[in-house]
Amino acid sequence: MSNENTYEKKLIDLYYFAIGDGNFIKALEKYCNGQGFGNEHIWCLFSGELEEWEEGYFGENGVCYFFDHPAVDEDVTIVLDYPTFYGYLKEASEAYLLQHSDDKDLVESRLHEIKRKFEII
Repeated sequence: MSNENTYEKKLIDLYYFAIGDGNFIKALEKYCNGQGFGNEHIWCLFSGELEEWEEGYFGENGVCYFFDHPAVDEDVTIVLDYPTFYGYLKEASEAYLLQHSDDKDLVESRLHEIKRKFEII
């Protein structure tokens, strides 16, 4: 894994840590509707949520994660294509299910919806 990918993974792990297990299911539900989720300093948006003229617009496809100070030393944004987003989400889901196995059917159902919505193979 390259340094850039290591840094990207570290940030995505920080995102899921910041939203916490208590909000994980809510985040999945938002993703199913093409809506981002987060907190005051760390959040994500889907491409359809911003118009071309709006600040932060990042294109017609993908998911943009925003990391603002003080959560990180300097403000950072990263844009992921849908398959990469889904890969990280699947990994986060597996980690979540280690602690919350009762939610397995719900999480798998939401993952399937997200995969279908964003046409991820």
